[in-house]
Amino acid sequence: MEAGYTIPKKLFEGEKQFFIPLFQRQYSWKSKQWRDLWLDLLALHELTQTEPERKHFIGSVVMHPTNSVPVGVSKYAVIDGQQRLTTLFVLLVALRDVARA
Repeated sequence: MEAGYTIPKKLFEGEKQFFIPLFQRQYSWKSKQWRDLWLDLLALHELTQTEPERKHFIGSVVMHPTNSVPVGVSKYAVIDGQQRLTTLFVLLVALRDVARA
């Protein structure tokens, strides 16, 4: 297993498919966890206004690469961080929809 640092853009860009293995718990984040993540992201946004190269740890995500289907699409089993990853996906989709309106 390799550990590494990445930015959310790299995590979400390109042809990737994520899946949650059956042994993982169901999505269970409530308003408090959403609010904590949102406040964390807002604080990071403020910091990057004065320190553009600022890095901030928002949590770990552990993924295991699996066979790609279709060819050219990287497929990953999300082993840890699925609550945070799912929430970030939902947030990005909501921001996209607001931008399109």
